[in-house]
Amino acid sequence: VLDSPWETQYNTWEFNPHQFPDPEGMLRRFRAAGVRTVAWITPWTNLESADGQKPPDAESERLHREPAPNYAPAAEAGHFVRGADGEPLVARWWMGTGSPVDFTSPAAEEWWREQAKRALALGIEGIKADDGEGYYIPPDARLADGRTGAEAAWALGGMYRESMQRALDEVHPGRGVLFGRSGWSGQQAVGHLWGGDQVSDFWSLRVLVTALLTAAASGFSNLSHDVGGYLGERLSERCPKELLLRWVQLGCFSPLMHAHGRFEQEAWTYDAETLDVYREYVLLHERLVPYVRAAAATAARCGLPVIRPLLLSDPAEPRGWALADVYGFGPALWVAPVLERGATEREVFLPRGEWIDFWSGERVEGGREVVAAAPVGRIPVWVRSGSLVVTYPAEHVREGLGDVPEHERPLEATLWGEPRLGRTAVRLADGARLGWCAGRWELPRGRDVALEQR
Repeated sequence: VLDSPWETQYNTWEFNPHQFPDPEGMLRRFRAAGVRTVAWITPWTNLESADGQKPPDAESERLHREPAPNYAPAAEAGHFVRGADGEPLVARWWMGTGSPVDFTSPAAEEWWREQAKRALALGIEGIKADDGEGYYIPPDARLADGRTGAEAAWALGGMYRESMQRALDEVHPGRGVLFGRSGWSGQQAVGHLWGGDQVSDFWSLRVLVTALLTAAASGFSNLSHDVGGYLGERLSERCPKELLLRWVQLGCFSPLMHAHGRFEQEAWTYDAETLDVYREYVLLHERLVPYVRAAAATAARCGLPVIRPLLLSDPAEPRGWALADVYGFGPALWVAPVLERGATEREVFLPRGEWIDFWSGERVEGGREVVAAAPVGRIPVWVRSGSLVVTYPAEHVREGLGDVPEHERPLEATLWGEPRLGRTAVRLADGARLGWCAGRWELPRGRDVALEQR
Protein backbone atom coordinates (compact mmCIF):
# COMPACT_ATOMS: atom_id res chain seq x y z
CA VAL A 1 0.00 0.00 0.00
CA LEU A 2 1.32 3.42 -0.97
CA ASP A 3 0.11 5.31 2.05
CA SER A 4 0.11 9.07 2.42
CA PRO A 5 2.05 10.99 1.32
CA TRP A 6 2.71 9.59 -2.17
CA GLU A 7 1.23 12.50 -4.16
CA THR A 8 2.50 15.96 -4.97
CA GLN A 9 -0.33 17.35 -2.77
CA TYR A 10 -3.57 16.07 -1.25
CA ASN A 11 -5.12 14.97 -3.54
CA THR A 12 -3.79 15.33 -7.06
CA TRP A 13 -3.53 11.62 -7.94
CA GLU A 14 -0.02 12.41 -9.21
CA PHE A 15 3.17 10.82 -7.87
CA ASN A 16 5.57 13.12 -6.04
CA PRO A 17 8.65 13.04 -8.32
CA HIS A 18 10.98 13.72 -5.38
CA GLN A 19 9.87 10.47 -3.74
CA PHE A 20 9.11 8.45 -6.88
CA PRO A 21 11.24 9.53 -9.84
CA ASP A 22 10.05 6.54 -11.95
CA PRO A 23 6.65 5.45 -10.64
CA GLU A 24 5.64 3.50 -13.74
CA GLY A 25 8.90 1.54 -13.74
CA MET A 26 8.58 0.92 -10.01
CA LEU A 27 5.05 -0.42 -10.41
CA ARG A 28 6.20 -2.66 -13.28
CA ARG A 29 8.97 -4.11 -11.13
CA PHE A 30 6.55 -4.72 -8.27
CA ARG A 31 4.14 -6.48 -10.62
CA ALA A 32 6.92 -8.66 -12.06
CA ALA A 33 7.77 -9.72 -8.49
CA GLY A 34 4.14 -10.69 -7.86
CA VAL A 35 3.31 -7.55 -5.84
CA ARG A 36 0.19 -5.57 -6.68
CA THR A 37 0.05 -1.96 -5.57
CA VAL A 38 -2.74 -0.18 -3.70
CA ALA A 39 -2.77 3.62 -3.34
CA TRP A 40 -4.24 5.59 -0.44
CA ILE A 41 -6.63 8.46 -1.12
CA THR A 42 -9.20 10.70 0.57
CA PRO A 43 -12.04 12.68 -1.08
CA TRP A 44 -10.39 16.07 -0.55
CA THR A 45 -8.45 18.57 -2.62
CA ASN A 46 -6.32 20.92 -0.55
CA LEU A 47 -5.35 24.54 -0.41
CA GLU A 48 -2.60 23.60 2.05
CA SER A 49 -1.32 20.14 2.95
CA ALA A 50 0.59 18.79 5.91
CA ASP A 51 3.32 16.58 4.52
CA GLY A 52 3.87 14.02 7.25
CA GLN A 53 6.93 12.39 5.70
CA LYS A 54 9.43 10.55 7.86
CA PRO A 55 12.11 11.83 7.54
CA PRO A 56 10.86 15.18 6.20
CA ASP A 57 11.78 16.05 2.63
CA ALA A 58 12.33 19.77 2.01
CA GLU A 59 11.09 19.83 -1.59
CA SER A 60 8.01 17.79 -0.74
CA GLU A 61 7.23 20.12 2.15
CA ARG A 62 7.47 23.08 -0.23
CA LEU A 63 5.01 21.44 -2.60
CA HIS A 64 2.59 20.66 0.21
CA ARG A 65 2.49 24.29 1.36
CA GLU A 66 1.09 25.29 -2.03
CA PRO A 67 -2.51 24.78 -3.20
CA ALA A 68 -2.99 21.60 -5.18
CA PRO A 69 -2.93 22.62 -8.88
CA ASN A 70 -6.25 20.88 -9.51
CA TYR A 71 -8.00 22.91 -6.76
CA ALA A 72 -8.77 26.19 -8.57
CA PRO A 73 -10.20 24.61 -11.77
CA ALA A 74 -12.35 22.26 -9.67
CA ALA A 75 -13.63 25.10 -7.49
CA GLU A 76 -14.52 27.14 -10.57
CA ALA A 77 -16.35 24.15 -12.07
CA GLY A 78 -18.38 23.63 -8.87
CA HIS A 79 -16.94 20.22 -8.00
CA PHE A 80 -16.80 20.82 -4.22
CA VAL A 81 -19.40 20.79 -1.49
CA ARG A 82 -20.53 24.38 -0.87
CA GLY A 83 -21.01 26.24 2.36
CA ALA A 84 -24.13 28.14 3.34
CA ASP A 85 -22.71 31.21 1.51
CA GLY A 86 -22.55 29.30 -1.78
CA GLU A 87 -18.75 29.26 -1.87
CA PRO A 88 -16.67 26.07 -1.80
CA LEU A 89 -16.67 24.64 1.72
CA VAL A 90 -13.17 24.93 3.18
CA ALA A 91 -12.45 22.79 6.24
CA ARG A 92 -9.52 21.57 8.26
CA TRP A 93 -8.90 17.82 8.20
CA TRP A 94 -5.94 15.76 9.40
CA MET A 95 -3.81 16.36 6.30
CA GLY A 96 -4.32 20.08 5.88
CA THR A 97 -7.04 22.46 4.72
CA GLY A 98 -9.16 21.86 1.66
CA SER A 99 -12.55 21.13 0.17
CA PRO A 100 -14.47 17.84 -0.05
CA VAL A 101 -15.62 16.57 -3.45
CA ASP A 102 -19.37 16.78 -4.05
CA PHE A 103 -20.18 13.32 -5.37
CA THR A 104 -23.86 14.23 -5.83
CA SER A 105 -22.69 16.18 -8.90
CA PRO A 106 -22.23 13.88 -11.93
CA ALA A 107 -19.61 16.25 -13.33
CA ALA A 108 -17.65 16.25 -10.05
CA GLU A 109 -17.81 12.48 -9.79
CA GLU A 110 -16.53 12.11 -13.36
CA TRP A 111 -13.71 14.62 -12.72
CA TRP A 112 -12.59 12.69 -9.65
CA ARG A 113 -12.92 9.30 -11.32
CA GLU A 114 -10.93 10.34 -14.39
CA GLN A 115 -8.06 11.49 -12.16
CA ALA A 116 -8.12 8.10 -10.43
CA LYS A 117 -8.09 6.28 -13.75
CA ARG A 118 -4.93 8.08 -14.88
CA ALA A 119 -3.14 6.82 -11.75
CA LEU A 120 -4.58 3.32 -12.16
CA ALA A 121 -3.37 3.22 -15.77
CA LEU A 122 0.21 3.53 -14.51
CA GLY A 123 -0.12 0.17 -12.75
CA ILE A 124 -1.87 0.84 -9.44
CA GLU A 125 -4.42 -1.96 -9.01
CA GLY A 126 -6.21 -1.02 -5.80
CA ILE A 127 -7.51 1.96 -3.86
CA LYS A 128 -7.53 2.46 -0.12
CA ALA A 129 -10.44 4.89 0.15
CA ASP A 130 -9.73 6.52 3.51
CA ASP A 131 -11.99 9.06 5.23
CA GLY A 132 -15.38 9.85 3.67
CA GLU A 133 -17.21 10.22 6.98
CA GLY A 134 -19.71 13.06 7.14
CA TYR A 135 -18.54 14.81 10.27
CA TYR A 136 -16.56 17.41 8.29
CA ILE A 137 -19.72 18.51 6.48
CA PRO A 138 -21.78 21.08 8.47
CA PRO A 139 -25.59 20.79 8.53
CA ASP A 140 -26.05 23.94 6.43
CA ALA A 141 -23.69 22.82 3.65
CA ARG A 142 -25.20 22.67 0.17
CA LEU A 143 -24.89 19.77 -2.25
CA ALA A 144 -25.35 19.82 -6.01
CA ASP A 145 -28.46 17.64 -5.88
CA GLY A 146 -30.27 20.17 -3.66
CA ARG A 147 -29.80 18.42 -0.34
CA THR A 148 -28.13 19.94 2.70
CA GLY A 149 -25.34 18.56 4.85
CA ALA A 150 -27.91 17.61 7.48
CA GLU A 151 -29.73 15.48 4.90
CA ALA A 152 -26.88 13.80 3.05
CA ALA A 153 -23.43 14.38 4.58
CA TRP A 154 -22.89 10.73 5.45
CA ALA A 155 -24.22 9.51 2.10
CA LEU A 156 -21.23 11.17 0.42
CA GLY A 157 -18.95 8.45 1.80
CA GLY A 158 -20.94 5.81 -0.01
CA MET A 159 -20.93 7.75 -3.27
CA TYR A 160 -17.17 8.24 -2.92
CA ARG A 161 -16.59 4.49 -2.69
CA GLU A 162 -18.94 3.81 -5.60
CA SER A 163 -16.96 6.26 -7.73
CA MET A 164 -13.70 4.51 -6.87
CA GLN A 165 -15.21 1.13 -7.67
CA ARG A 166 -16.29 2.44 -11.08
CA ALA A 167 -12.73 3.65 -11.77
CA LEU A 168 -11.29 0.23 -10.88
CA ASP A 169 -13.88 -1.60 -12.97
CA GLU A 170 -13.12 0.59 -15.97
CA VAL A 171 -9.32 0.21 -15.80
CA HIS A 172 -8.87 -3.21 -14.16
CA PRO A 173 -12.15 -5.10 -14.73
CA GLY A 174 -12.41 -8.05 -12.36
CA ARG A 175 -8.95 -7.43 -10.82
CA GLY A 176 -9.01 -4.18 -8.83
CA VAL A 177 -9.42 -4.10 -5.07
CA LEU A 178 -11.15 -1.37 -3.09
CA PHE A 179 -11.25 -1.02 0.66
CA GLY A 180 -12.63 1.84 2.69
CA ARG A 181 -13.64 2.72 6.22
CA SER A 182 -16.80 4.76 5.56
CA GLY A 183 -19.99 4.08 3.68
CA TRP A 184 -23.75 4.16 3.63
CA SER A 185 -26.69 1.92 2.92
CA GLY A 186 -25.79 -0.40 0.06
CA GLN A 187 -22.04 -0.31 0.70
CA GLN A 188 -22.11 -4.02 1.46
CA ALA A 189 -21.85 -4.48 -2.32
CA VAL A 190 -18.92 -2.09 -2.87
CA GLY A 191 -15.38 -3.19 -2.10
CA HIS A 192 -14.55 -4.21 1.44
CA LEU A 193 -14.68 -2.51 4.79
CA TRP A 194 -11.71 -2.23 7.10
CA GLY A 195 -11.98 -1.46 10.78
CA GLY A 196 -10.26 1.92 10.83
CA ASP A 197 -7.52 2.88 13.27
CA GLN A 198 -7.30 0.85 16.49
CA VAL A 199 -5.01 1.41 19.45
CA SER A 200 -2.72 -1.57 20.09
CA ASP A 201 -4.24 -2.94 23.29
CA PHE A 202 -6.46 -5.85 24.27
CA TRP A 203 -9.47 -3.63 24.90
CA SER A 204 -9.34 -2.45 21.27
CA LEU A 205 -8.98 -6.03 20.07
CA ARG A 206 -12.14 -7.03 21.98
CA VAL A 207 -14.05 -4.06 20.58
CA LEU A 208 -12.83 -4.92 17.08
CA VAL A 209 -14.21 -8.46 17.29
CA THR A 210 -17.59 -7.09 18.38
CA ALA A 211 -17.48 -4.61 15.50
CA LEU A 212 -16.66 -7.34 12.98
CA LEU A 213 -19.59 -9.45 14.16
CA THR A 214 -21.93 -6.45 14.13
CA ALA A 215 -20.86 -5.50 10.60
CA ALA A 216 -21.31 -9.10 9.45
CA ALA A 217 -24.81 -9.25 10.94
CA SER A 218 -25.52 -6.02 9.04
CA GLY A 219 -24.65 -7.67 5.73
CA PHE A 220 -20.97 -6.73 5.37
CA SER A 221 -19.11 -9.83 4.25
CA ASN A 222 -15.78 -8.42 3.02
CA LEU A 223 -14.14 -7.29 6.26
CA SER A 224 -10.59 -6.63 7.43
CA HIS A 225 -8.51 -4.81 10.04
CA ASP A 226 -4.92 -3.73 10.64
CA VAL A 227 -3.11 -6.65 12.29
CA GLY A 228 -1.48 -5.28 15.43
CA GLY A 229 -3.53 -2.09 15.39
CA TYR A 230 -2.64 1.12 13.58
CA LEU A 231 -2.11 3.62 16.41
CA GLY A 232 0.30 1.67 18.59
CA GLU A 233 0.32 1.01 22.33
CA ARG A 234 -0.64 4.16 24.25
CA LEU A 235 -0.25 5.95 20.90
CA SER A 236 3.52 6.00 21.47
CA GLU A 237 4.96 2.48 21.07
CA ARG A 238 4.60 -0.45 18.71
CA CYS A 239 2.24 -3.37 19.36
CA PRO A 240 3.48 -5.70 22.16
CA LYS A 241 4.52 -9.19 21.09
CA GLU A 242 1.72 -11.11 22.80
CA LEU A 243 -0.95 -8.83 21.38
CA LEU A 244 0.55 -9.01 17.89
CA LEU A 245 0.35 -12.81 17.97
CA ARG A 246 -3.27 -12.77 19.17
CA TRP A 247 -4.11 -10.22 16.49
CA VAL A 248 -2.48 -12.16 13.65
CA GLN A 249 -4.54 -15.19 14.71
CA LEU A 250 -7.71 -13.12 14.33
CA GLY A 251 -6.39 -11.84 11.00
CA CYS A 252 -5.86 -15.38 9.77
CA PHE A 253 -9.55 -16.15 10.32
CA SER A 254 -10.81 -12.91 8.78
CA PRO A 255 -12.00 -12.59 5.17
CA LEU A 256 -9.06 -10.35 4.27
CA MET A 257 -5.76 -10.06 6.10
CA HIS A 258 -3.43 -7.09 6.10
CA ALA A 259 -0.97 -5.29 8.38
CA HIS A 260 -0.56 -1.53 8.66
CA GLY A 261 0.58 0.76 11.43
CA ARG A 262 2.37 3.91 12.50
CA PHE A 263 5.22 1.99 14.11
CA GLU A 264 7.74 -0.63 13.05
CA GLN A 265 5.78 -3.78 13.85
CA GLU A 266 6.58 -6.10 10.98
CA ALA A 267 6.98 -9.64 12.32
CA TRP A 268 10.67 -9.86 11.39
CA THR A 269 11.47 -6.89 13.65
CA TYR A 270 10.49 -8.97 16.73
CA ASP A 271 12.13 -12.22 17.88
CA ALA A 272 12.34 -15.57 16.07
CA GLU A 273 9.31 -17.00 17.90
CA THR A 274 7.14 -14.09 16.78
CA LEU A 275 8.26 -14.47 13.18
CA ASP A 276 7.62 -18.24 13.20
CA VAL A 277 4.11 -17.92 14.65
CA TYR A 278 3.23 -14.95 12.45
CA ARG A 279 4.44 -16.80 9.32
CA GLU A 280 2.41 -19.87 10.27
CA TYR A 281 -0.84 -17.89 10.37
CA VAL A 282 -0.10 -15.93 7.21
CA LEU A 283 0.51 -19.18 5.32
CA LEU A 284 -2.61 -20.75 6.82
CA HIS A 285 -4.69 -17.75 5.74
CA GLU A 286 -3.32 -18.10 2.21
CA ARG A 287 -4.11 -21.83 2.22
CA LEU A 288 -7.69 -21.02 3.22
CA VAL A 289 -8.28 -18.70 0.26
CA PRO A 290 -10.39 -21.24 -1.75
CA TYR A 291 -12.53 -21.84 1.35
CA VAL A 292 -12.97 -18.11 1.94
CA ARG A 293 -13.69 -17.41 -1.73
CA ALA A 294 -16.38 -20.10 -1.73
CA ALA A 295 -17.93 -18.50 1.38
CA ALA A 296 -17.70 -15.07 -0.27
CA ALA A 297 -19.49 -16.43 -3.34
CA THR A 298 -22.25 -17.68 -1.02
CA ALA A 299 -22.46 -14.17 0.45
CA ALA A 300 -22.81 -12.71 -3.05
CA ARG A 301 -25.59 -15.16 -3.91
CA CYS A 302 -27.69 -15.05 -0.75
CA GLY A 303 -26.20 -12.53 1.69
CA LEU A 304 -24.90 -14.96 4.32
CA PRO A 305 -21.57 -13.37 5.37
CA VAL A 306 -18.19 -15.05 5.68
CA ILE A 307 -18.02 -14.15 9.40
CA ARG A 308 -21.11 -15.63 11.05
CA PRO A 309 -22.12 -14.70 14.60
CA LEU A 310 -23.82 -17.45 16.60
CA LEU A 311 -27.22 -15.95 15.80
CA LEU A 312 -26.56 -16.78 12.12
CA SER A 313 -24.75 -20.09 12.69
CA ASP A 314 -27.43 -21.47 15.05
CA PRO A 315 -30.50 -19.17 14.99
CA ALA A 316 -32.39 -21.31 17.51
CA GLU A 317 -29.72 -20.83 20.18
CA PRO A 318 -30.89 -18.04 22.55
CA ARG A 319 -27.33 -17.12 23.53
CA GLY A 320 -26.72 -16.03 19.95
CA TRP A 321 -28.03 -12.55 20.74
CA ALA A 322 -25.51 -12.05 23.54
CA LEU A 323 -22.24 -13.72 22.48
CA ALA A 324 -19.87 -11.32 20.70
CA ASP A 325 -16.47 -13.00 21.08
CA VAL A 326 -16.83 -16.20 19.00
CA TYR A 327 -17.97 -16.71 15.44
CA GLY A 328 -18.37 -19.04 12.52
CA PHE A 329 -15.85 -18.52 9.72
CA GLY A 330 -17.64 -19.76 6.65
CA PRO A 331 -19.85 -22.84 6.93
CA ALA A 332 -17.40 -25.22 8.66
CA LEU A 333 -15.10 -23.39 11.11
CA TRP A 334 -15.81 -22.05 14.61
CA VAL A 335 -13.27 -19.50 15.89
CA ALA A 336 -12.63 -18.22 19.41
CA PRO A 337 -10.14 -15.30 19.45
CA VAL A 338 -8.12 -14.91 22.63
CA LEU A 339 -8.89 -11.42 23.94
CA GLU A 340 -7.29 -11.30 27.39
CA ARG A 341 -3.68 -10.47 28.18
CA GLY A 342 -1.77 -13.44 29.63
CA ALA A 343 -4.52 -15.97 28.89
CA THR A 344 -3.53 -19.59 28.29
CA GLU A 345 -7.09 -20.93 27.98
CA ARG A 346 -10.57 -19.58 27.42
CA GLU A 347 -14.19 -20.63 27.75
CA VAL A 348 -15.92 -21.13 24.42
CA PHE A 349 -19.53 -21.81 23.55
CA LEU A 350 -19.86 -24.32 20.71
CA PRO A 351 -23.02 -24.47 18.58
CA ARG A 352 -24.99 -27.69 18.58
CA GLY A 353 -23.56 -30.72 16.78
CA GLU A 354 -20.25 -32.54 16.79
CA TRP A 355 -17.07 -30.51 16.41
CA ILE A 356 -13.44 -31.51 15.76
CA ASP A 357 -10.53 -29.56 17.20
CA PHE A 358 -8.64 -28.03 14.26
CA TRP A 359 -5.25 -28.58 15.89
CA SER A 360 -5.58 -31.85 17.83
CA GLY A 361 -8.39 -33.67 16.04
CA GLU A 362 -10.25 -34.23 19.33
CA ARG A 363 -14.03 -34.56 18.94
CA VAL A 364 -16.45 -32.73 21.20
CA GLU A 365 -20.23 -32.35 21.34
CA GLY A 366 -21.51 -28.80 21.03
CA GLY A 367 -24.49 -26.97 22.45
CA ARG A 368 -22.46 -26.12 25.55
CA GLU A 369 -19.41 -24.31 26.87
CA VAL A 370 -15.99 -25.92 26.79
CA VAL A 371 -12.62 -24.80 28.13
CA ALA A 372 -10.05 -24.64 25.35
CA ALA A 373 -6.28 -24.54 25.70
CA ALA A 374 -4.89 -21.32 24.23
CA PRO A 375 -1.13 -20.97 24.57
CA VAL A 376 0.17 -17.79 23.00
CA GLY A 377 0.81 -19.46 19.65
CA ARG A 378 -2.64 -21.02 19.32
CA ILE A 379 -6.17 -19.75 18.71
CA PRO A 380 -8.99 -22.19 19.54
CA VAL A 381 -10.64 -23.35 16.29
CA TRP A 382 -13.02 -26.23 15.56
CA VAL A 383 -14.38 -27.81 12.38
CA ARG A 384 -17.97 -28.98 12.14
CA SER A 385 -17.94 -32.77 11.81
CA GLY A 386 -18.92 -33.92 8.33
CA SER A 387 -17.60 -30.76 6.67
CA LEU A 388 -15.40 -30.49 3.63
CA VAL A 389 -12.72 -27.78 3.79
CA VAL A 390 -11.00 -26.90 0.52
CA THR A 391 -7.55 -25.28 0.65
CA TYR A 392 -4.44 -24.75 -1.41
CA PRO A 393 -1.64 -27.29 -0.73
CA ALA A 394 0.88 -25.98 1.80
CA GLU A 395 3.88 -26.49 -0.49
CA HIS A 396 2.30 -24.44 -3.28
CA VAL A 397 1.53 -21.57 -0.91
CA ARG A 398 5.09 -21.57 0.42
CA GLU A 399 6.46 -21.46 -3.12
CA GLY A 400 4.01 -18.74 -4.17
CA LEU A 401 1.04 -19.08 -6.52
CA GLY A 402 1.85 -15.91 -8.49
CA ASP A 403 -0.45 -15.24 -11.43
CA VAL A 404 -1.59 -18.83 -11.95
CA PRO A 405 -5.32 -18.51 -12.83
CA GLU A 406 -7.67 -19.54 -10.06
CA HIS A 407 -9.18 -22.43 -12.03
CA GLU A 408 -5.71 -23.92 -12.67
CA ARG A 409 -4.47 -23.93 -9.08
CA PRO A 410 -4.21 -27.29 -7.29
CA LEU A 411 -6.53 -27.90 -4.36
CA GLU A 412 -6.68 -30.04 -1.24
CA ALA A 413 -10.09 -31.21 0.00
CA THR A 414 -10.14 -32.40 3.61
CA LEU A 415 -13.16 -34.31 4.90
CA TRP A 416 -13.45 -33.78 8.66
CA GLY A 417 -15.16 -36.76 10.23
CA GLU A 418 -17.67 -38.88 8.35
CA PRO A 419 -19.55 -37.62 5.28
CA ARG A 420 -23.00 -36.25 6.00
CA LEU A 421 -25.76 -35.36 3.59
CA GLY A 422 -25.83 -31.63 2.95
CA ARG A 423 -22.50 -30.89 4.64
CA THR A 424 -19.96 -32.85 2.63
CA ALA A 425 -20.12 -30.68 -0.46
CA VAL A 426 -18.65 -27.35 -1.46
CA ARG A 427 -19.60 -25.01 -4.25
CA LEU A 428 -16.38 -23.27 -5.25
CA ALA A 429 -16.19 -19.59 -6.13
CA ASP A 430 -16.33 -20.40 -9.87
CA GLY A 431 -19.51 -22.44 -9.38
CA ALA A 432 -17.87 -25.87 -9.67
CA ARG A 433 -19.09 -28.47 -7.16
CA LEU A 434 -16.81 -30.65 -5.07
CA GLY A 435 -18.22 -33.22 -2.67
CA TRP A 436 -19.15 -36.70 -1.58
CA CYS A 437 -22.28 -38.01 -3.30
CA ALA A 438 -23.85 -41.50 -3.21
CA GLY A 439 -20.70 -43.15 -1.87
CA ARG A 440 -18.21 -41.54 -4.24
CA TRP A 441 -16.32 -38.31 -4.73
CA GLU A 442 -17.60 -35.75 -7.20
CA LEU A 443 -14.70 -33.59 -8.40
CA PRO A 444 -14.59 -30.52 -10.64
CA ARG A 445 -13.50 -31.41 -14.15
CA GLY A 446 -9.93 -30.50 -15.02
CA ARG A 447 -8.84 -29.60 -11.47
CA ASP A 448 -5.96 -31.20 -9.59
CA VAL A 449 -7.57 -32.12 -6.24
CA ALA A 450 -5.88 -34.10 -3.46
CA LEU A 451 -8.31 -35.79 -1.05
CA GLU A 452 -7.79 -36.31 2.67
CA GLN A 453 -9.91 -37.42 5.61
CA ARG A 454 -9.33 -36.47 9.25
